[in-house]
Amino acid sequence: MMRENAKTPAKYREVMKSLIERIGKNEFEPKGVLPSESELVSAYNVSRITIRKALDELVLQDYVFRHQGKGTFVNKGRVDDSYYKRYTAGLSSIISASGKDCKRVQIQKSIVPAGANGASLGVAEDDDTLCYSRYYLADDTPVFYAESVINHKGFPGLENYDYNFVSISHLIKDDYKGLLYRRDRKIESTKAGHAATYLGVAESDPVLFLTYMSVVNVENKMIPFERATIFARTDVIDIHPEHI
Repeated sequence: MMRENAKTPAKYREVMKSLIERIGKNEFEPKGVLPSESELVSAYNVSRITIRKALDELVLQDYVFRHQGKGTFVNKGRVDDSYYKRYTAGLSSIISASGKDCKRVQIQKSIVPAGANGASLGVAEDDDTLCYSRYYLADDTPVFYAESVINHKGFPGLENYDYNFVSISHLIKDDYKGLLYRRDRKIESTKAGHAATYLGVAESDPVLFLTYMSVVNVENKMIPFERATIFARTDVIDIHPEHI
């Protein structure tokens, strides 16, 4: 058996940090099983003692739980909480945090069949979705343009609000008593294209382009909520890609 050396504490903390980051990125599904101890030993090139110590600490911190004879599983509640804390800063909050006044302008809001979006939202193609587009200004200068396709079947009534004044994320928390978090997040640089009109730039100007899927945890039930697309100018306020 491999013996641990004086660097063992640092090694198990490194393994812990890596596993927490992987959990936070949704690499392991909520309640999904982690790789076996043998697989983790091979993946991290450390001893079994180091892996067990890392897993013991993750159990104590509620990131994972053990099921005798079946393995080590991700703690869904802890993952939801981690995602919720990580993504509480909405677009309005990002602008406000920059010290500028924020204004949200609703462009379009309509109920349409889910079509190709049905599969990712967990509904049939002919089920209703709420399509909602808006842009955000910082001190009267456009900075974000966003489009959302929302699971209307799972969250009826959202179309009745005026989103010039109401935040969807606040409605989910206050009215539906749910935790909202994101998965399948992708970000890249692209041309403004059709968002140019609302961002006050040329179609060929570069902007950040973000897509993600939102899921809401309501009473420990995970409900697909939204497919979102965001275009962001980077010349108006400082934008960290991890914050949008």
